[in-house]
Amino acid sequence: MKRRSRLSLFPRLIISVFFIILISLFVTISIAFGIFKLGHLPFILGKRLVPFIGLLILSITISAFFTLIVGNRIFMPIEALIQATKKVAKGDLSVNLDENYGENTVRDMNIHFNKMVRELRGIETFKNDFIVNVSHEFKTPIAAIEGYATLLQDKDLSEAEHDEYTKMIIESSRQLSILSSNILKLSKLENQEIVTEPTIYKLDEQIRQALLLLEVNWSKKNLELDIDLPTINFLGNEELLIQVWVNLLSNAIKFTPEDGSIHIILRQLGIWAIVEISDTGIGMTENTQKHIFDKFYQEDKNRNVDGNGLGLTLVKRIIDLCGGEIEVKSQYGKGSTFIVKLKNNYIKEKGGIK
Repeated sequence: MKRRSRLSLFPRLIISVFFIILISLFVTISIAFGIFKLGHLPFILGKRLVPFIGLLILSITISAFFTLIVGNRIFMPIEALIQATKKVAKGDLSVNLDENYGENTVRDMNIHFNKMVRELRGIETFKNDFIVNVSHEFKTPIAAIEGYATLLQDKDLSEAEHDEYTKMIIESSRQLSILSSNILKLSKLENQEIVTEPTIYKLDEQIRQALLLLEVNWSKKNLELDIDLPTINFLGNEELLIQVWVNLLSNAIKFTPEDGSIHIILRQLGIWAIVEISDTGIGMTENTQKHIFDKFYQEDKNRNVDGNGLGLTLVKRIIDLCGGEIEVKSQYGKGSTFIVKLKNNYIKEKGGIK
């Protein structure tokens, strides 16, 4: 089926106005001459119609001129927007509209369009980076599973080798499971704007619970725990916040050498519940601190440590959803401190700690 060619918006406006003017002119002249022919007007009045028609033509010409000006100021930018939108629809995100346009409405339209395109470019970049990172993170454990499963087919393996290869397969499978779980959690949280189902619970007990979940990890490294957790009732999403403490404490344990120490302080300051988790671990460089909450970010020196670079991204997203703040202070080789500030809605509602 043939597609009918369509004129752009501005030429269609001009042609439409032109035809309206012609029709109006034709109708006016026809009525005037009709009245004159029927004899309702004397001949001298007919002569007077000539200047009238001239004025009508002049008026139409002036109207057409101003129509051109108005059309150029309003419809041409709209036509440019239509063409730019078509390019974006085809995947061209390099388009940019003039933001210095004289007409305020058009300028605002162009500014918002350019902002949208920049956001799309950012999403496209993120998508590409995300695919590359996910592919890399999945590839390593999958390759390990395949390699060790192949080695297990050797019938001459010793029992120690068999156990070692099996252990590596289990570890790689666990790594894949954690990665998949974190990606699903992050995907869900990024599409969530409101924290639902807040409950009242003891924040200090929740942090102790997170420590108990990780007891095997810190006891194995003989870490000293310095805990200052006064009783604080808290109104928030218990299910989300437990992930914050588990991730932060897990990181502190992971990067602290044997016989090191971890300090956990909880305090209430006005309506804010503040949690500080410090360690005597390897610390972070300034560059790492700038990117610590980015997806999949890991310094090369830490690639030998278990992780997929999503734990702190999850922490940041959860705290943002809860209307809180997180800050990191670190010195390379001397440990790190994560400071979490959460607005305690229980204090706002009840007017004090109970």
